[in-house]
Amino acid sequence: MYRTLKLAIGSIGTLAAVISVCPVYAQDHGFVEDSTLTLNTRQWYSHEIGSKAVRFRAQTSEGPRAVRDRTAWVQGAKLDYLSGFTQGALGVGFDFSVYSAVALERSKLATAGGSNRILVDKDGNVVDDWSKVGVAALKLKLAETTLKVGRHQMKSPVMSYADTRTLPASFDGISLESHDIEGLTIKSGYFDKASPRTGAGTQDLTPTYTLKPVTSDFIAYGGADYVSKSGWRSSAYLSRFEDIWDREYLGLGKKCQWGPISTDVQLDAYNTQSSGAEKGGYIDQQAYGLSVAPTWKNHTLKLGLQKIDGDEFFDFVGESNAINLPNIALSNYNGPNEKSFQVNYMNDFAAYGLPGLRTSVWYIKGWGIDAIHYNGGPNGMYSTFKNQDDENHYEVGTLASYAVQSGDFKGASVTGGYVWHRSSQFQLENNIEEFRLIINVPFKIL
Repeated sequence: MYRTLKLAIGSIGTLAAVISVCPVYAQDHGFVEDSTLTLNTRQWYSHEIGSKAVRFRAQTSEGPRAVRDRTAWVQGAKLDYLSGFTQGALGVGFDFSVYSAVALERSKLATAGGSNRILVDKDGNVVDDWSKVGVAALKLKLAETTLKVGRHQMKSPVMSYADTRTLPASFDGISLESHDIEGLTIKSGYFDKASPRTGAGTQDLTPTYTLKPVTSDFIAYGGADYVSKSGWRSSAYLSRFEDIWDREYLGLGKKCQWGPISTDVQLDAYNTQSSGAEKGGYIDQQAYGLSVAPTWKNHTLKLGLQKIDGDEFFDFVGESNAINLPNIALSNYNGPNEKSFQVNYMNDFAAYGLPGLRTSVWYIKGWGIDAIHYNGGPNGMYSTFKNQDDENHYEVGTLASYAVQSGDFKGASVTGGYVWHRSSQFQLENNIEEFRLIINVPFKIL
């Protein structure tokens, strides 16, 4: 339905036609007056270390070689143009972003196949640089409702773009977001292609946790978030991943104040059932999450409980980040029948005269991962993991981030962290350690 070149040319052509027939008024708000042009740069560095028997596979001139370390180091840039809206009852606007990445680490031995952190070709050679159209979307606004058509990004509990690498993912399709009723946000969308985080072009929509080639024609969703005057947060969404699954989501939360301590409580629940042609096999699964996060002054202690009830992974669309559950870190703790617990201590150093500096230290334990009773039928896409029998894993992590609060470099940030992950034999992520350093620097042009 949508293709990168057709999308870009068609959207630009539409924009030109709109501008030619829609006057751009020189008022406080308008297409030009509210436009922004920003160059966002991100340097993304990752160093992974395999522990115990874990090794990475590097392709060298002497043939495949097992190595203990793997490095990804990439400089990314996003040139983001966000227009305002033309004057009138129906406002018209356009968003356009160009993405570019340059590999700073190019050794085949050091990158060891790249994973999904750095782009390599089929021979293991690092792609020196690549570029693409990351966003190209026409947008229409009526009152407080905005419709977007083209390549763009969205956030909801059932469909959301991932931004965990050098550059973010995006998707081709159409979405609507409405804020016309106070406290209520309505969202819906339909997408049929993904533009991945690491690489140019587009790809078919696929689940994340399957080694079997399974594709879907589209993901469609609709739902709403509501915040009451008393502070209650509630969400309800439905989605269809065509011929793979139907999914329902309910969320409920509130921040409560008890003396000097404020406590944020959040409940999340998903129900996922296979649908249509069941290209991924039979699915019958529920996922539940509870997080309780008390805060005293600058100290927050988050406790998270999570349960997957079903013989399948809690899965989501590839290149999305649609998992609104509490125990999400290096691992997602979303294995078949997995139970998990998290404790996370966070500190805001503004209280010590260092605004913008935050730290986090966490421990997450997952256990009871069991897929031996999995029966997805002839199309079952999780059959590879049937050897998971009471598997377990845990991680210990630490993270520090600093964001510039004022001046010419306001918004620039540095984030660094180290995670230790240990697992039983057949758990998916295995025994690994990883250090990450991420430097974001925005330059406002317009």
